[in-house]
Amino acid sequence: PPPPAGGGGGGGGAAGLNSLETFLPSLPLLKSLKNKYKLALVTGRPRKPDCETALKAFGLEGLFEAVVCMEDATIKPDPAPVQLALKKLMCKTGVMFGDTVDDARAAVGAGIKAVGVVPPKHDKAADTQVLTAAGASVVLSIGMSELSVLLGEG
Repeated sequence: PPPPAGGGGGGGGAAGLNSLETFLPSLPLLKSLKNKYKLALVTGRPRKPDCETALKAFGLEGLFEAVVCMEDATIKPDPAPVQLALKKLMCKTGVMFGDTVDDARAAVGAGIKAVGVVPPKHDKAADTQVLTAAGASVVLSIGMSELSVLLGEG
């Protein structure tokens, strides 16, 4: 998610956990998406220090019009944080990219399309089966390069 969009270590701001994170989309892809779409980040992590530290570390500050953290709404798989992100974006629909079952379930519960993303060092076949069973319409590889191709970006 991962930040919701990336997995890696637990929450709670423990030293070193942010260093284990891998952000799932490439930064150029994310910047390209921002030029065309409203973007939000929905995470089960606390805003301070985890989310703010990760946004800064990955050079993502200012890319998201809405950031929903664990203190803002009930955590995923409850759809509440996704619904709050949609409200902040003033959108009725959207697409949520995530690497966990909870991400897919939260998206489906909020009435939007769930797209799974395989995190680093995971088996795509196994993750695809798990994420589609949780409601993901499609599952993309790390870096989400398939999305670049679909959008004519690469």
